[in-house]
Amino acid sequence: MKALASSDSVAEQAPLVMTMNILKGVSIPGSYPSLFLSTYRTLVVGDLHLGYEYALNQKGVYLPQSSYQYVRYVIDDLIKMTHPESIVFLGDVKHEFGKPTPQEWEEVKDLLLFLFSQGLSVHVVRGNHDNYILAILKKFNVGLHDPYMHLGDFVLIHGDKEAELPEGVRTIIMAHEHPAVSSRDLSGARYKFKCFLVGRCKKYRIVVVPALSILSAGVGINEMSREELLSPILKNCDIDRFTPFVVEEKVGVFRFPQIGVMRQI
Repeated sequence: MKALASSDSVAEQAPLVMTMNILKGVSIPGSYPSLFLSTYRTLVVGDLHLGYEYALNQKGVYLPQSSYQYVRYVIDDLIKMTHPESIVFLGDVKHEFGKPTPQEWEEVKDLLLFLFSQGLSVHVVRGNHDNYILAILKKFNVGLHDPYMHLGDFVLIHGDKEAELPEGVRTIIMAHEHPAVSSRDLSGARYKFKCFLVGRCKKYRIVVVPALSILSAGVGINEMSREELLSPILKNCDIDRFTPFVVEEKVGVFRFPQIGVMRQI
C-alpha cells in the first residue's frame, strides 16, 4: 500500500475509509471488490473464476486450490457486515469455457449450499465463461439471467456484450473488464491495485466492478487505450472521464483522480 500512501498526486489524502458510498444507495462495503445495493438489500460480486487452479494445472502450472477459500471468506464477511437478502453474481462464476470441471462443480455447489444456509436468494448473470453452468444451477433451482438482470433503475450485466436495455434504466453495473490502476512509488517500483470505475456514458451511469478472484490482479486501465478495453460497452465510452475507486482489503477505499488525469502523472 506504500505506493498509494506516498503519492499526494495520485490518491486523495484523507482518513482511511473502509466503506464508501459511490452513488445513492450504492456502496463499497468493507474495502472488498463488491457492491451493496441498500434499497434492495443486495450484494453484487463479479468474476469469481472458480476452478481457475484446475485450468492452470492442466497447463503445467501447479497452484494450491486456495482461491475458493478466499471467495467464501470474503462473501461470509460481507454477509455479516451488510445483512443482505440476496446476492447477484455478475458472470464468470466458473472459469472454464466448456463443461464444469470437477473443481468447478464442487466449489460452485459448496458456495450455493453456504448461501442458502444463510437464507439468501441467489441470482447469476451469465458471463462469457459460464457456458454449461446451467447444469449446476438447475440442480439448485437458481435462475440464470441472460443477458442481464433488471432491478429497478439498475441493470446488472456481465459486460462482454451489449444489449438493448429497458426503459427507465439509469445505472449499468457490470464486470468483465477486471479493472485496476497502476501506480509507482518514490523508488520507481510499480504496483497494481484493483478498482471500481464510476462514470457516465450516453444517458447511463456506469459502475464497473473488479474481479473477486485473487488470481486476477486486474488490468491497468490508466495504461490502456479505449481500443484495448475488453467490454464493447466501455469501448463506446470516454473512459478517461471515469473515476477509479481503489480497494485494498483491510486498508481502505481510495478515490483516485479521473483516468485521464492519471495518464498524465
